Amino acid sequence: MKSITVKTGYIFLSICLSAFSGVAQQKPQEQHQITLPGKVNFVEDNHFKQGTNTNPQGDILSLNNYFLTLSGKPILPIMGEIHYSRYPKAEWEEALLKMKAAGIQVVAFYDFWNHHEEDEGVFRFDDNRDVRYFVELCAKHHLYALARLGPWAHGEARNGGFPEWFLKKASNGFDRVTKNGSIEPEVKRWYGELAKQFKGLYFKDGGPIIGVQVDNEMGARPGNDGYKYLSALKQLAVESGIDVPLYVATGWPGPQIPEDDLMPLWGGYPDAPWTQNIKDLPANKLYAFVTDRRDKNIGNDILNYQTESAKTPFYRHPFLTVELGGGMQMTYHRRPTLKAEDLLGLVYTRLGVGANMLGYYVFHGTQHPLSWHKEYATQETKSGLFPYPNDYPMISYDFQSPITEWGYIRDYYHDFKLMHQFVSSYSETLAPMVPVIPADNPESEKDLEKLRYSVRSSDGAGFVFFNNYVRHFNMADHQNVSFIIKNGTEELHIPESGGVNIKNGLYGVIPFNQNMDGALLKYATAHPATILNNATKTYCFYAMDGITPEFKFDKSTVESIKTKTGKIQKQANAFLVNQLNPGKNAVIQIETKSGKNIQILVLTKEEALSSYVFDLNGIKTLLLTHNLAYYDEVKQQITIRSVDEPVYQFSTFPTLNLNTADLKSGKKDGIFYTYQVNLPRYNASEVTFKQFSADDNLNKYVKSLDGKTPEGPTYNIFFNNRLPYKNYQINMPKAIPASVNDLLLEFNYVGNTAQIYDNGTLIADQYYSGVSMPFSLRRHREALANDDFIFQITPLLPDFPIHFEPKTPLDFVENTPADLKSISVKAQYQIDFKIK
Repeated sequence: MKSITVKTGYIFLSICLSAFSGVAQQKPQEQHQITLPGKVNFVEDNHFKQGTNTNPQGDILSLNNYFLTLSGKPILPIMGEIHYSRYPKAEWEEALLKMKAAGIQVVAFYDFWNHHEEDEGVFRFDDNRDVRYFVELCAKHHLYALARLGPWAHGEARNGGFPEWFLKKASNGFDRVTKNGSIEPEVKRWYGELAKQFKGLYFKDGGPIIGVQVDNEMGARPGNDGYKYLSALKQLAVESGIDVPLYVATGWPGPQIPEDDLMPLWGGYPDAPWTQNIKDLPANKLYAFVTDRRDKNIGNDILNYQTESAKTPFYRHPFLTVELGGGMQMTYHRRPTLKAEDLLGLVYTRLGVGANMLGYYVFHGTQHPLSWHKEYATQETKSGLFPYPNDYPMISYDFQSPITEWGYIRDYYHDFKLMHQFVSSYSETLAPMVPVIPADNPESEKDLEKLRYSVRSSDGAGFVFFNNYVRHFNMADHQNVSFIIKNGTEELHIPESGGVNIKNGLYGVIPFNQNMDGALLKYATAHPATILNNATKTYCFYAMDGITPEFKFDKSTVESIKTKTGKIQKQANAFLVNQLNPGKNAVIQIETKSGKNIQILVLTKEEALSSYVFDLNGIKTLLLTHNLAYYDEVKQQITIRSVDEPVYQFSTFPTLNLNTADLKSGKKDGIFYTYQVNLPRYNASEVTFKQFSADDNLNKYVKSLDGKTPEGPTYNIFFNNRLPYKNYQINMPKAIPASVNDLLLEFNYVGNTAQIYDNGTLIADQYYSGVSMPFSLRRHREALANDDFIFQITPLLPDFPIHFEPKTPLDFVENTPADLKSISVKAQYQIDFKIK
C-alpha cells in the first residue's frame, strides 16, 4: 500500500486493484480496497466568534472544525427553506408540520427587505409578513430557525430584495457595497427593525433562532470592500441586538469570507437554469465525491468566480450546506424537470465527503406576492430596476420542491424523508466520521465508467457511500462489487463472498462495524434507515434495488439470533444472515451477550419510502402510507391527506389504539398492524371552460412572429383582452364541499406560458415544460362564488430560444401553438385522529 496523503482535511488513499486471495468462493470482478485513517484530533472552536450559545435549559450549541455539537454531543442538522412572505399566513403552521414530518429540524427563511419596506420608512410585519409569528410557530413545533437577513437576498426576488426606493438612490452595482464596506443608514434601520421582531426568540432566550445569515453571494477576499462589508454587517447584527450562536454567510463566490466572524455555508444544484445558453449541460461534478465545497454553477450568470483559492483552509469550519437543491426553479429560457435521483444523488456525495449539515433550498414551494400597490410583480426579471439575465414566472416560486407551492407533496418528498431518517438516527456517530475518498474514484466528472464511492469512518466503524447516478447521463453497471476495509487490526470483506451489483442510477450506503446496543454488526448490504428506541430497540433497514440484503454479526457479541424469513449461517466467529425476504415480517431478533434484546427490520424500498417516524407520547412509531401524513404534538393528532383516494390502508408499528367512524382496524401484517380508511367518495363535477378569444387574432400574431417564439414572457399582471393570446373562461365550482379538504385542478395545456387571472389580476402562472398546471381551490375559496376566472396561454412556436428537457412533448408547435385540452378535478381527502 502507498502512504496516506492528507489534503484540505480529507484523506485520499491509493487503491490496490489486484485480486485479493482472501475472498472466499467466488472471485469478485470488481474489488475496492480502503485503509481507514487513524484517530483524528478535531480543532475545537477557538477562533470563530459565536454569539451567546447557551439557552436557559443549559444546552450549549457549539462547534469544532468538523461538526456542530449540542451539549457536547455531535449533531448533523437537517435544514429546509421556506419563505413566509411568499406563502399564506393561514397555511404556515401546516407547512411547518409537513416539513417536520419529512425530517426537517431547522427552518431557514429569507427576510425580503422589499416585502417589508416597500415604501421608504413604512415597515409592515402584518399578514404574510408577520415574521415574529412565523418564528413563534417554529418554536411551538420544536423547530430551530435560521434567518437570512439580507439586505441583499437574491432568492429570485425583484432587485435581489432591495426596495425600489433604495435601489434608486443607494445602489452601487452588483457588489452592493459602499467604499470600504461602510453600512448605509437605511440598512442599519432594516436590521434594527428585524431585531425588534426577533426579540426574545433567540436560542439564548429559549427560542428557536440559532443563526442568521448576512447578505448573500458576496464576492469577498481579504482586504476588498466585499470582505469588509460582510464583517461590518455581522457587527451591525450584533450591535442591533441580534445575538445568536451562529453567524453565517454563503461561501460562494468567495474565494474567502471573514471566517472568524462568519461561518461559510455551501450549496449545490442538479442543474443551472440561470446559465446563459440553451445548450445541454455537461456532467455535474457534484455527482462525484469531490471535496471542493463550491458549486461554481451557482449564479454563474452574474457571479465572478476567482481562480485564486482561499488562503485559509476550508477545514477551519465544518462543511455545512444551506443551498443543496431541494428542487430547481425554471427560467424562461431553461426549463428543467426533476426526478428523485437528480436531487438525492447530490445528497449522497455531499454526505460522503463530509457534509455535516444538510440545508435545502427550497424545501417548500411558494409564490411571489405582487407589490403592495399592485404596481409590479416581485420576481426576478430582466425588466426590473436592477435587471437580471433571467426571467422567472411572475407568481410561481414552486421550485419543483418536495412540497409544492400549493402545499401538496411530490413523489420525492418520500425520498428526502427516508434519507433524513438515516441521517437523524445516526447523526451522533456519523458527524465525527472522517471521509476517505479512494484514489480509484474517477478523476473527472466526465468519467462515467469508474465507481464513485467514499467511506466515512471513526474508530474502525463507518459507512460506505456510493453514487452511480449522473443527471442526463448513463453510468456503467458495476457487477460483483466488493469492498475490503482495512483498519490496522482487521481486514473486513463486504460482502464476505461474492459481490453486490451497483447498477446505473443506484446510490446507497453500506454500514460496517456498527455497535447495535452491544451486538457488533460487521456489515449489512442493506441501507440503514431509522432506529426506534422503544422498549425493544428496532433498527430499520431497507433493501437497495438489485442488492440482496445480508447481515454479518460478530459472534462474540451475540448470545442468540433468530429470524423467520431468512437463513442463519453459524461460522467460527460470526453469524451470517441472508436469504431474507424484505417486508413487514423480515425481522432478525438478537439477544446480546450483555442481555439486551434488539431486533432488525428489513423493509422493501417501496415500504421504506412510505414510512414516517413520529414520536407519539414517547413511543417512536413507524407509520407506512404513500400519502401525506404529519403529526401535531401540541394537539396530539395525526393527519393523513390523500388525493383522489378516499379508500386506502396504512400500517403502524407498534400498534396504535385508533378507532373513528372513518377508520377500521384491520389485520396484523408481519410486525405491523393495518388500518382501513373509508371516506365517502366525492364525485367532482367537471370544471368546464370556454374559449372567448378570437383565433384570427392569435393566428395573425403567430404569423407576424415568423415562427419565432418571443425571447421573454409576454403576459402581464393585469389581464388585457387586447393581447392576441388564447383566453378561456373557467367555470369554477362555487364552493368546496364540506366532505373534502381541497379540490385540486390540473390544467392540461400546451403552449409557452399559462396564467390564471382572478377578476383581472394574475394569481397563478407556469412556464410550459410538458407537465400540467396545478391550482388549489381551497386557497382561493373565498373568490369562488362571485369572481371571474380566466385561463390564458401564450403560444410556443417552432423556433424557440428555450432549452427543454429530453422527451418534453413539443410536437404541437407546428400546428397548435397554444391550446387548453382538459381540466381534471381531484379531491383531497383528510382524516385526523387523536393519539391516546
